[in-house]
Amino acid sequence: MSRNENGTTPEIGLPDQNLLQQFVESFSSHDDLLAADDTPAEMLVEQTSATWDSWSEPRTWKPIVRETDASALVPLYQKLPGRLPVFYEQLVLHWRWLEVDLGSLILFANPPGPGLAGLEATLFRDAVLTETLLPAGYVPFGRSSIKYDPICFDLNRMQADSDCPILQFEHEAILCHAKIGDYQQRWSSFRELMTDVIRNAGV
Repeated sequence: MSRNENGTTPEIGLPDQNLLQQFVESFSSHDDLLAADDTPAEMLVEQTSATWDSWSEPRTWKPIVRETDASALVPLYQKLPGRLPVFYEQLVLHWRWLEVDLGSLILFANPPGPGLAGLEATLFRDAVLTETLLPAGYVPFGRSSIKYDPICFDLNRMQADSDCPILQFEHEAILCHAKIGDYQQRWSSFRELMTDVIRNAGV
Protein backbone atom coordinates (compact mmCIF):
# COMPACT_ATOMS: atom_id res chain seq x y z
CA MET A 1 0.00 0.00 0.00
CA SER A 2 1.73 3.19 -1.18
CA ARG A 3 0.67 6.75 -0.56
CA ASN A 4 -1.01 8.85 -3.20
CA GLU A 5 1.09 11.13 -5.41
CA ASN A 6 0.06 14.21 -3.41
CA GLY A 7 1.37 12.57 -0.21
CA THR A 8 -2.03 11.90 1.32
CA THR A 9 -2.87 8.60 2.95
CA PRO A 10 -5.04 6.27 0.83
CA GLU A 11 -8.05 4.57 2.35
CA ILE A 12 -7.14 1.07 3.45
CA GLY A 13 -9.13 -1.94 2.30
CA LEU A 14 -11.53 -4.01 4.38
CA PRO A 15 -8.97 -6.74 5.32
CA ASP A 16 -6.64 -4.06 6.67
CA GLN A 17 -9.49 -2.32 8.49
CA ASN A 18 -10.27 -5.66 10.12
CA LEU A 19 -6.63 -6.03 11.16
CA LEU A 20 -6.70 -2.64 12.87
CA GLN A 21 -10.02 -3.52 14.54
CA GLN A 22 -8.62 -6.82 15.84
CA PHE A 23 -5.51 -5.04 17.11
CA VAL A 24 -7.58 -2.58 19.15
CA GLU A 25 -9.88 -5.34 20.41
CA SER A 26 -6.84 -7.27 21.66
CA PHE A 27 -5.94 -4.53 24.18
CA SER A 28 -8.21 -5.98 26.86
CA SER A 29 -6.61 -9.43 26.45
CA HIS A 30 -3.19 -8.05 27.38
CA ASP A 31 -3.98 -5.31 29.89
CA ASP A 32 -6.49 -4.94 32.76
CA LEU A 33 -7.24 -1.42 31.39
CA LEU A 34 -7.67 -0.02 34.90
CA ALA A 35 -8.93 3.55 34.85
CA ALA A 36 -7.08 6.36 36.62
CA ASP A 37 -8.84 9.26 38.33
CA ASP A 38 -8.30 11.47 35.26
CA THR A 39 -9.62 8.94 32.71
CA PRO A 40 -11.99 10.74 30.30
CA ALA A 41 -15.59 9.88 31.15
CA GLU A 42 -16.33 8.82 27.57
CA MET A 43 -13.76 6.04 27.87
CA LEU A 44 -14.99 4.56 31.14
CA VAL A 45 -16.70 1.18 30.94
CA GLU A 46 -20.25 1.49 32.24
CA GLN A 47 -21.01 -0.40 35.43
CA THR A 48 -23.75 -2.95 34.83
CA SER A 49 -25.30 -2.65 38.29
CA ALA A 50 -25.43 -0.28 41.22
CA THR A 51 -24.71 -2.79 43.98
CA TRP A 52 -22.15 -2.12 46.70
CA ASP A 53 -19.80 -4.68 45.12
CA SER A 54 -19.96 -2.94 41.75
CA TRP A 55 -19.08 0.45 43.25
CA SER A 56 -16.14 -1.02 45.16
CA GLU A 57 -14.65 -2.68 42.07
CA PRO A 58 -11.97 -0.75 40.17
CA ARG A 59 -13.18 1.11 37.10
CA THR A 60 -11.86 0.16 33.67
CA TRP A 61 -11.56 1.99 30.37
CA LYS A 62 -11.99 0.97 26.75
CA PRO A 63 -10.65 2.25 23.41
CA ILE A 64 -13.20 4.34 21.55
CA VAL A 65 -13.82 5.09 17.89
CA ARG A 66 -13.12 8.74 17.09
CA GLU A 67 -12.97 9.75 13.44
CA THR A 68 -10.35 12.46 12.95
CA ASP A 69 -9.63 14.31 9.72
CA ALA A 70 -6.25 13.56 8.20
CA SER A 71 -5.42 17.28 8.36
CA ALA A 72 -4.85 16.74 12.09
CA LEU A 73 -1.59 15.01 11.16
CA VAL A 74 -0.14 18.20 9.65
CA PRO A 75 0.98 19.87 12.94
CA LEU A 76 2.50 16.58 14.06
CA TYR A 77 4.41 16.07 10.83
CA GLN A 78 5.92 19.53 11.13
CA LYS A 79 7.86 18.16 14.12
CA LEU A 80 8.75 14.68 12.80
CA PRO A 81 11.52 13.64 10.40
CA GLY A 82 9.07 11.93 8.00
CA ARG A 83 5.72 10.23 7.53
CA LEU A 84 4.62 7.53 9.93
CA PRO A 85 3.57 4.06 8.71
CA VAL A 86 0.18 4.18 7.01
CA PHE A 87 -1.32 1.62 9.42
CA TYR A 88 -0.32 3.76 12.40
CA GLU A 89 -1.77 6.83 10.69
CA GLN A 90 -5.07 5.02 10.23
CA LEU A 91 -4.98 3.77 13.82
CA VAL A 92 -4.62 7.25 15.31
CA LEU A 93 -7.17 8.77 12.93
CA HIS A 94 -9.90 6.26 13.81
CA TRP A 95 -9.34 5.26 17.47
CA ARG A 96 -8.47 6.82 20.80
CA TRP A 97 -6.89 4.89 23.66
CA LEU A 98 -4.83 5.35 26.81
CA GLU A 99 -1.37 3.94 27.42
CA VAL A 100 -1.66 0.16 27.25
CA ASP A 101 0.67 -2.74 28.04
CA LEU A 102 0.48 -5.19 25.13
CA GLY A 103 2.99 -7.62 26.58
CA SER A 104 5.62 -7.16 23.90
CA LEU A 105 5.55 -3.36 24.30
CA ILE A 106 3.77 -0.52 26.04
CA LEU A 107 1.92 1.51 23.41
CA PHE A 108 1.80 5.25 24.05
CA ALA A 109 -1.63 6.84 24.36
CA ASN A 110 -3.71 8.64 21.75
CA PRO A 111 -6.23 10.20 24.18
CA PRO A 112 -9.42 12.08 23.30
CA GLY A 113 -9.05 15.80 22.67
CA PRO A 114 -8.76 18.38 19.91
CA GLY A 115 -7.03 17.03 16.83
CA LEU A 116 -4.05 14.85 17.74
CA ALA A 117 -2.69 17.15 20.44
CA GLY A 118 -2.84 14.36 23.02
CA LEU A 119 -0.88 11.99 20.81
CA GLU A 120 1.73 14.64 20.13
CA ALA A 121 2.14 15.22 23.86
CA THR A 122 2.74 11.53 24.52
CA LEU A 123 5.20 11.13 21.64
CA PHE A 124 7.25 14.12 22.80
CA ARG A 125 6.89 13.73 26.56
CA ASP A 126 10.52 12.66 27.12
CA ALA A 127 12.54 15.47 25.58
CA VAL A 128 15.91 13.78 26.14
CA LEU A 129 14.84 10.75 24.10
CA THR A 130 13.19 12.68 21.28
CA GLU A 131 16.03 15.21 20.95
CA THR A 132 18.41 12.32 20.25
CA LEU A 133 16.17 9.93 18.30
CA LEU A 134 14.16 12.22 16.00
CA PRO A 135 17.15 13.85 14.21
CA ALA A 136 18.39 10.32 13.43
CA GLY A 137 15.03 9.37 11.85
CA TYR A 138 13.61 7.35 14.74
CA VAL A 139 10.16 8.11 16.21
CA PRO A 140 9.38 6.62 19.65
CA PHE A 141 5.74 5.49 19.91
CA GLY A 142 6.10 3.03 22.80
CA ARG A 143 8.57 1.46 25.16
CA SER A 144 9.65 -1.95 26.38
CA SER A 145 7.29 -3.56 28.87
CA ILE A 146 10.13 -4.50 31.23
CA LYS A 147 12.40 -1.44 31.04
CA TYR A 148 12.49 2.12 29.73
CA ASP A 149 13.91 1.28 26.29
CA PRO A 150 12.07 3.30 23.60
CA ILE A 151 10.37 1.42 20.76
CA CYS A 152 10.63 3.40 17.54
CA PHE A 153 9.60 3.56 13.91
CA ASP A 154 12.71 3.52 11.71
CA LEU A 155 11.69 6.13 9.13
CA ASN A 156 15.07 5.75 7.41
CA ARG A 157 13.85 2.45 5.99
CA MET A 158 10.32 3.27 4.91
CA GLN A 159 9.19 0.58 2.48
CA ALA A 160 7.16 0.75 -0.72
CA ASP A 161 4.03 -0.27 1.20
CA SER A 162 4.40 2.76 3.51
CA ASP A 163 5.49 0.63 6.47
CA CYS A 164 8.85 0.40 8.20
CA PRO A 165 10.90 -1.66 10.67
CA ILE A 166 10.46 -1.16 14.40
CA LEU A 167 13.54 -0.91 16.62
CA GLN A 168 14.16 -1.01 20.36
CA PHE A 169 16.95 1.23 21.66
CA GLU A 170 18.93 0.79 24.85
CA HIS A 171 17.84 3.80 26.91
CA GLU A 172 20.87 4.42 29.13
CA ALA A 173 23.15 5.67 26.34
CA ILE A 174 20.48 8.15 25.29
CA LEU A 175 19.51 9.39 28.75
CA CYS A 176 23.05 9.49 30.16
CA HIS A 177 25.11 10.48 27.12
CA ALA A 178 22.58 11.84 24.58
CA LYS A 179 23.74 9.34 21.98
CA ILE A 180 22.34 6.23 20.34
CA GLY A 181 23.81 3.03 21.70
CA ASP A 182 22.79 -0.58 21.23
CA TYR A 183 19.54 -1.42 19.51
CA GLN A 184 17.68 -4.38 18.04
CA GLN A 185 14.98 -4.82 15.44
CA ARG A 186 11.80 -6.08 17.10
CA TRP A 187 9.47 -6.24 14.10
CA SER A 188 9.93 -5.81 10.35
CA SER A 189 6.85 -3.56 10.13
CA PHE A 190 3.91 -2.16 12.10
CA ARG A 191 1.73 -4.71 10.34
CA GLU A 192 3.90 -7.50 11.79
CA LEU A 193 3.70 -5.89 15.24
CA MET A 194 -0.11 -5.82 15.10
CA THR A 195 -0.27 -9.40 13.85
CA ASP A 196 2.05 -10.53 16.65
CA VAL A 197 -0.01 -8.74 19.32
CA ILE A 198 -3.27 -10.21 17.95
CA ARG A 199 -1.82 -13.73 17.82
CA ASN A 200 -0.56 -13.53 21.39
CA ALA A 201 -3.98 -12.32 22.54
CA GLY A 202 -5.80 -15.16 20.83
CA VAL A 203 -8.21 -12.71 19.16
